[in-house]
Amino acid sequence: MDLRDWRFPEPAPRRRFSRPNALRDPLRTALLGGLLVMVVGALLPWMQAWLPYQGFFEISGFEGAGDAGLVLELGLIATALTWSDRAWNSRLAILVAGPVILGVICLLVLRIAYTDATIYLRSLEKYGGYGSLQPAFVATIVGAAIASVAGAVQLRRARRRVSFNLGLTGPTVAGTIGGVAGAIGGFIAGVRIAELITAGDIAGVSTSVLVIMAFSLAFVGAWVGAVGASSLARGARR
Repeated sequence: MDLRDWRFPEPAPRRRFSRPNALRDPLRTALLGGLLVMVVGALLPWMQAWLPYQGFFEISGFEGAGDAGLVLELGLIATALTWSDRAWNSRLAILVAGPVILGVICLLVLRIAYTDATIYLRSLEKYGGYGSLQPAFVATIVGAAIASVAGAVQLRRARRRVSFNLGLTGPTVAGTIGGVAGAIGGFIAGVRIAELITAGDIAGVSTSVLVIMAFSLAFVGAWVGAVGASSLARGARR
């Protein structure tokens, strides 16, 4: 047998690495970076305190009012809207404006959290203790600010293709009513589920789980209610 008849398999072509679409736009990348900093900061301790006979201890943003849980939830929703190509390039104003709206809400929540933290740290003085805010809390604020600014720039950049028409058609009204009803139902269901899950847990954990469950199911309920009611309204018109 002639060796020239042997054919060796050709090497497979080298696959070129391509960045996701979400990382090709500098503005979109900056928005995702701000959201990432905000989410990571929400997961880390926000305060460090010292008390006699107890020493140093850290305080998470999930304790007390659970502001970190709300910031984390809104940050994840904003990240999903920013990462999704359909939402980023959508003509619906609510989807394009979603990141900036959620970013501003996070800033307002963090403003309230800062006030509560300041009051708590001052209250330690009468017990002979002291405390301070951690860099993670500052990073959370910075991340929310970056996301808000980047989201506002994106909304301004997309103003020509975004539709702000809010015509009161039957499906629109039905979708709005269904979305509100679904959000209320999801919120109540989330609260009930959180109460069952965290029965007997400490207050900080209970509050955090309640915030995450309530807002998660409220968002899902609003989505399902809006889509379902709008679809039923369109079907009834045919």
